[in-house]
Amino acid sequence: MKRVTLEVIAVTVADAVAAEAGGADRIELVASMAEGGVTPSAGVIAAVRRATRLPVYVMIRPRGGSFLFSPEEVEAMVTDARIARDLGADGLVVGALTPEGDVDRTALERILTEAGLPATFHRAFEEIIHREGALAQVASLPHVERILTGGGAARPEEALDTLRELVQRSPLEIQIGGGVTPANAALLVRETGARALHVGSAVR
Repeated sequence: MKRVTLEVIAVTVADAVAAEAGGADRIELVASMAEGGVTPSAGVIAAVRRATRLPVYVMIRPRGGSFLFSPEEVEAMVTDARIARDLGADGLVVGALTPEGDVDRTALERILTEAGLPATFHRAFEEIIHREGALAQVASLPHVERILTGGGAARPEEALDTLRELVQRSPLEIQIGGGVTPANAALLVRETGARALHVGSAVR
């Protein structure tokens, strides 16, 4: 059976160092967890890259709030993605939606193609309106290798059926996040079949 991969959110260099020491497999680097995670500064990206040997995936999100981005914000995201790549990021964490609640393919193709890095589609996935086609929409994007989701519930253990179905149906890796704790991690893995977990405040 495939081992479970653990991704840990880092906001600071100290977070990244602690994550590596604690056995994490990958870091998601963000700023402002209070806003759900936005793009960290170039200085923080560079410092974290120097401080850890773990793969570092950088959040590309210009602000908190909705996942509907203006053309100007998309341009900023393209620039931020290039900067993250040039500073040594191993991958990106990104998502964008249209006013109709579908995947903003035009924006994401631009960002992902320009950067050319592997990517995680973040929890914007849970806000896609047309859920039947959501997996196919995300899977068809260039460079996307996984989807981060809590199943759309307040706590992931309340969405076991949804998460299990996603794991079974998705051509991409399903990484469970948004409320994963030491107390529920084993349950989530056992009941859904997922082999990737994402933790933030639970390890602080």
